[in-house]
Amino acid sequence: MNAECGTYLRFLLLSGLRPSEAIESFNLIRTKLNAYYNEELCTLEHFRFKEIFLRNTKNAFITIIPKSFVMEIAPKEKVTYSMIKLKLQRNQLPMRLDELRDYYGTFMVRHGLIKEKVDLLQDRIGKSVFVRHYWSPAIKELKQRVFKALKELELNVLS
Repeated sequence: MNAECGTYLRFLLLSGLRPSEAIESFNLIRTKLNAYYNEELCTLEHFRFKEIFLRNTKNAFITIIPKSFVMEIAPKEKVTYSMIKLKLQRNQLPMRLDELRDYYGTFMVRHGLIKEKVDLLQDRIGKSVFVRHYWSPAIKELKQRVFKALKELELNVLS
């Protein structure tokens, strides 16, 4: 499997995004990193790209992800859904990509994050709820908890 495919799958696991959102996000990191990544909060700010991430029912607002991993993605080549599927098929890995999102959510709840925070991270809240209740210093506190869980997730799955 090539480097882009492996990095994308790792990003998919560690972000909790839907596969299509993760592809868009992966490619934005490559092309618009300065406008997309908030270094202070360690967040990918999807809400800045409304046309891509804010839709009628499924919205992506933020993803908390370490800068070191974002910098690992930045020099990679562009990925597409068909490229990822083809690589998985060629390597005889019959995996449904959305299962990584399910695993992420379950793992986060089992490792100390309350369901409402996981809903925020997995984009299951409305636009007005996000602005009124979450986009504040509470993100800084959430960042520490997410980073701790992400370390455990990487150890459990990627080791």
